[in-house]
Amino acid sequence: MRAEEFGLYIRSLRKEKQMTIRQLELYSGVSHSYLSQLENGKKDIPSANVLNKISKALKLPPELLMQKAGYIEGNQLVDLKQNKFQDLTDDEIRYLEEQLELFRRLKGKKNS
Repeated sequence: MRAEEFGLYIRSLRKEKQMTIRQLELYSGVSHSYLSQLENGKKDIPSANVLNKISKALKLPPELLMQKAGYIEGNQLVDLKQNKFQDLTDDEIRYLEEQLELFRRLKGKKNS
């Protein structure tokens, strides 16, 4: 993914979370000027450290941004997910499935 595309992706995630650049700066510790340059394609794809800060502020799994940035491959993401969730009980899995279904329904209403 090119820097311009990645910047637009970060911007879309930020806007989806209804955050300003200043709010993302506050929650991530990454300067607003850097974030602005990143979103406008004027900065290369950030380091893993910066991606972790941004993903935490956006309340997203860091693996998502790491994959988009090209630091990990898609199959590595599957492996990470499998390792991360292998200890879940059946009750926890059912609860997460219910929450995911609710999330998808709510997201569908927003997009309508």
